[in-house]
Amino acid sequence: MFNLFKKKKKWIRFYSLTPGVKDINPWIPAGKLKRKWKTDALKKYYGKDSKCPVMKVKQLWQNKQDMLSGAGDQNHEGLYQHAVTCPALSTLFDTGYIMTAPADFIIRQDGSGKDFAWVSQVLFNDDGPTYVKGHIPEQTDGMRQLLNPHAPINETVVKLELPWRVQAHKDIVFLQIPIPYWDEKRFTIPTGIVDPSYSYEVNLQLFWHAIEEGEYLVAAGTPLAQWIPIERSALDNDTYDIIMEDANEEDIKNNKIMEYNRYQRFTEMTNLKERIDNQKIVLALNKNKERFE
Repeated sequence: MFNLFKKKKKWIRFYSLTPGVKDINPWIPAGKLKRKWKTDALKKYYGKDSKCPVMKVKQLWQNKQDMLSGAGDQNHEGLYQHAVTCPALSTLFDTGYIMTAPADFIIRQDGSGKDFAWVSQVLFNDDGPTYVKGHIPEQTDGMRQLLNPHAPINETVVKLELPWRVQAHKDIVFLQIPIPYWDEKRFTIPTGIVDPSYSYEVNLQLFWHAIEEGEYLVAAGTPLAQWIPIERSALDNDTYDIIMEDANEEDIKNNKIMEYNRYQRFTEMTNLKERIDNQKIVLALNKNKERFE
């Protein structure tokens, strides 16, 4: 039986003009991307902790005593100080979709940092040899050097013409960003807004850093970019009433409650969801929001 009152989800459609791409090298939910540094940090700091509640309390007692005496493992609290548990990063890592390379291609550099050659076994356009193209230096003069100022950059930008097309609900646009905290040193992709109401082709620019002479394989399935859906209204600053002011008594009171909340529990005895839920409870006590709602 249909629920006539169920709110219909806003939709996003990625479709490939080349059969098989969606099955073998699809877009993937961002939360499924595995970062080695994140896995290593969890193993290093969390892997030694017991899952038994009694043993966790025993370990906690011993570790606190050892640290007070200066004899403890200074890395014990690493997990709770390490960025791997940061809610801001976790949300970013889990939001949106990851675009992957639909086929192998090789970039050949001659060491000059001016141009490149390429080869692939797959072409995604019957009208000519397109998968990899280039933007001439004049198209990105003055901006390409700013994407990663501390890395060399090829003057000609690598452009991927992909088999993907995109459609979306009229209220949806995408924020395209380089995959955050991802170990990819060969190239950087530009940040921008993709509006599928008029831009349905999916092309991607790679600002190429690996300019030493040699051949560089970008394998099929390589993560390339992250797309985060956002509401179109977020692009209009007039959507929001912005207030900037000094803290008042209610803010100061709420901040004191937050300080208490921060230390009321041993961090080792909580999980990230519990800590976030407690933060929400405290922030909801700030009565300033009643001025605007």
